[in-house]
Amino acid sequence: MSQNSNSKDKVPQGSTNNKRKKRSKKPLTGKQKAFKALKWFGIILLALILVGGIVGGAVAYSWIQDAPELDMSRFEYIEPSRILDKNGDFYQELQGTEKREIVSIDEIPEMVQYAFISIEDERFKTHNGVDLRGLTRAGLEVFRTGSLSGPGGSTITQQLIKLTHLTPDKALERKVVEMHLARELEKVYTKEQILEAYLNKINFSYAWGVQSASEVYYGKDVSEITIAQAATLASIIVSPANYRPYIIEELEDGSFGIKKDEDGKVAYNERNQSRALAVVAKMRELGHISQEEYEIAVEQLKNNDFGLQEPPKTEIYSYFTDTLYDQITRDLLESDNFNFTTREEAQTYLLNSGLTIYSTIDPDVQKVLDDKFSDDSLFPRQSSVARQASEARSKELDEEINYTPEAAMTIIDNQTGYVVGLIGGRSKESSRSLNRATQRFQVGSSTKPLTVYAPGIDSKKLTLAKTYDDVPIQIGSWTPGNAGESSYAGMTTIREGLRRSKNTIAVQALYDVGIETSIKYAELLGLTIEEDDKNAAALSLGGYTYGQSTLAMASAFSTFPGEGVRNEPILYTKVEDQGGNVVLDNPQEKIRVFSEQTAYLLTDVMMSGVRGGTTSLSVSGMQIAGKTGTTNDQMHAWFAGYSPYYSAAVWYGYDQNKVVAGGRTYNLNIGIYGGSKPGPASMWEQVMREIHQGLENKNFPSAPSGIVTASVDRVSGLLPTELTAQDPRGSTVISEKFISGTVPTESDNYHILVRIDVSTGKIASDFCPEHLIQSTVRILKPEDRFPGNVQALRADYVPSPEQGVLAPNMDNICDVHTGNTIIDIAILGNNGGTVDKIELDQGDSTTIRVRGVTQNGDYVDVPEGLSVSADSGRVSIASSGQGNYTITGMSGGSGTITATLTYQYNVTTGSRTETKTYSYSDTLGYTVNETNQPPEISFQYNGRSTQGIEINVGDNFSRNSLKVIATDPNDHKVSVSGPVITYNNSTVNNVDTSQAGRYTLTYKATDALGASSTGAFTVTVR
Repeated sequence: MSQNSNSKDKVPQGSTNNKRKKRSKKPLTGKQKAFKALKWFGIILLALILVGGIVGGAVAYSWIQDAPELDMSRFEYIEPSRILDKNGDFYQELQGTEKREIVSIDEIPEMVQYAFISIEDERFKTHNGVDLRGLTRAGLEVFRTGSLSGPGGSTITQQLIKLTHLTPDKALERKVVEMHLARELEKVYTKEQILEAYLNKINFSYAWGVQSASEVYYGKDVSEITIAQAATLASIIVSPANYRPYIIEELEDGSFGIKKDEDGKVAYNERNQSRALAVVAKMRELGHISQEEYEIAVEQLKNNDFGLQEPPKTEIYSYFTDTLYDQITRDLLESDNFNFTTREEAQTYLLNSGLTIYSTIDPDVQKVLDDKFSDDSLFPRQSSVARQASEARSKELDEEINYTPEAAMTIIDNQTGYVVGLIGGRSKESSRSLNRATQRFQVGSSTKPLTVYAPGIDSKKLTLAKTYDDVPIQIGSWTPGNAGESSYAGMTTIREGLRRSKNTIAVQALYDVGIETSIKYAELLGLTIEEDDKNAAALSLGGYTYGQSTLAMASAFSTFPGEGVRNEPILYTKVEDQGGNVVLDNPQEKIRVFSEQTAYLLTDVMMSGVRGGTTSLSVSGMQIAGKTGTTNDQMHAWFAGYSPYYSAAVWYGYDQNKVVAGGRTYNLNIGIYGGSKPGPASMWEQVMREIHQGLENKNFPSAPSGIVTASVDRVSGLLPTELTAQDPRGSTVISEKFISGTVPTESDNYHILVRIDVSTGKIASDFCPEHLIQSTVRILKPEDRFPGNVQALRADYVPSPEQGVLAPNMDNICDVHTGNTIIDIAILGNNGGTVDKIELDQGDSTTIRVRGVTQNGDYVDVPEGLSVSADSGRVSIASSGQGNYTITGMSGGSGTITATLTYQYNVTTGSRTETKTYSYSDTLGYTVNETNQPPEISFQYNGRSTQGIEINVGDNFSRNSLKVIATDPNDHKVSVSGPVITYNNSTVNNVDTSQAGRYTLTYKATDALGASSTGAFTVTVR
């Protein structure tokens, strides 16, 4: 390098003058001192920068080397899963951790885009992922404050990297990695792609993504929002908790809510307002909006006049969705396509993966369910006990508690097994809440066709004609009974036992079916059988430990219209991911449970059960069948039934059956039967009527091959005999349906012919009078008629339909009638011997004696009820007591004397007692000889004997002047009666002398023996 230095500044080489000339020191001015200090600071700073740059670069390089790779999958959005109904239409959304709805950049107005760009990254369009100017500004701020908590200078690209790849801390290492990945992202994504991902990813406090935020805060699509609204949204993301537009305040009840102004308008957060004003100012500064647009936006923001509204209430999952959620969670855990080990992992995937779930719900069916369950008239009133329990519990907890009747219902499509409708209560307050449709309750008698009768018939251990004795029974200490003493009917067929829901029949039948057989079929039907359920109380009467759900019961009953095949109930058919790939397939599983013949026979019985069996239901144009169920003390009430189209089960009850409050225990029972109205059966009827509207009228399948019909005796369940038709109640021959090969081969051995004394109801002895003996058909029940260890609770119990029908104990012979029993009567003469006829003169008397004749042939005094009479009136009869009578001849002639002994006895037929009368009689002929002359009559008028007088018209006739004289040849006492006055053959009251005519006065004389004669006196008026 050439040297151009001035010579005066050099000391020539070889010069002897090697010392510089000493300069005098002058004091430095203020400016000189400052310059000198600044000079040395710059030298030191430059040195530090050089050293720091070398060290910092090495450290930054190591951080970048350890940085994660850019993972493009992290830019995928967390989207909620959607549920479609059976028609493929949207039904409900499974909301995940982020409420988000994705929109493309083309759907976001530029004005909205620039609102975010202006406040967050004004040079977004030009930088390569890192804004050096912004970074320098942030660095100076750090240098000034010595804190990393100030503005980070992060670009939108960096913020997106932070959202998707890094933790939110502000450590220097994270910042270096963030800038590195941002630059890498800019190499593979366009600015539009980055901004679209950013606006769909960011948190808006009450929503994720700009589209959902627009809907939440303004109730509109992002394409419709104003500049002020866009500025408000752009202001949130700096700190969503602090800059959300809402002001949160504590309410009177202690909860927190969104504050409102006095006029009811949602109050506006000043923090958001201040930042939003800065946003619109920056937009104007950068030329993204005009001055006029700016002024309008400012006016709206300052006056809270930009349309801020409350966020919509979070949609509550339906009961169907709750059930679907649980089923898919289970299926995800069991699927080989996933490696989830916990429910939480499966649920996170379900909620946040944007899945499309093809459900089975029929919105029309579900709407009917929702409408009916909101109709209070279809539910019983709250019981007085429940009301008292509610008041006591509310007082105890100092909060309102109300125990009300609840219900649940599930409906299944018979053809597919699809659950088309499900409801788990009368109202719903939150998602994933108590779902009574899947909760298990004791089912009562609705289990009988499932776990007793169908298994018995399918295994050929029972037929519909098999009979059991419907009387109070006991099995050890257990005494299962029917509902009420009057409900017992004696010998009862399986058909009638199911139709009338006889508990005693179900229990006995189960012992013949067997516990193991019952359990096998129950599990095929989809019922849950606990270890403690493997007993007669559970399997025959529904007293399960935890019970069954309406979903399980509807599925089980669908086996019958399915002709013995049960479609495993499903709530969805498949689940697809965002790419349309099937991640869960749910093919229908068909299970053969019963034969077609069994299904047909059970349906045949249960059709009659809803037509006056335990309830009365109808669905126009459709055949229906089903079974009621009621648990002990009417705690729970059920109805499960089906049509050719749908099967459905309904439960009614209280959520809690026992409440302890205030030191008292309250037992909450629904208080109705399964067939009650209102109640489960009527709810089933109301729902089914509506969901069948518009469907083609349809019957159940007709009888399949293998069904035969035969005549049997409904008492024994066996083939009828000639005695079967002579049952005291009428013929007991019935026609019944059987599975081929199960028709009984033995003959009726219950009806027998017995000789019964109808007055005592006992077996007739040799001493019973023949008229009291009836050869009749009665029922003699075999002693071994009860299965297993079942016994009659009372050996002498006779159900009312069998009263007067059962044969007496064959050892119970009539002890009322003996050898001394009167079986006839006899009329004896006055000498004590038998006589056939008596003869006496008129006026004479004789005696007779009437005595009873015993079985031994002895004569005895007769009891009360004896009467003696004679025909023709020729004799008189007078009783002198103890069967002795005086007979007096009154007039000549012959006749018959009859003695009759009449008594009453009671005859019981069935439940009716009838009083009957029977008579013994004997006769005796008599003859009265005629010896008595009748009296003679003569007349005197004015003392002169004459048979009549003549007088002139106008003369006087005095009856006092007429004397009637009666004389008796036999000197008997005579009585005279009359006169009878006749005139011109007509009877008149007196003699009229004012006109000419002839009058006849007739008198009658009768003696003591009854002999009589007449005499006539005439009056002629001239």
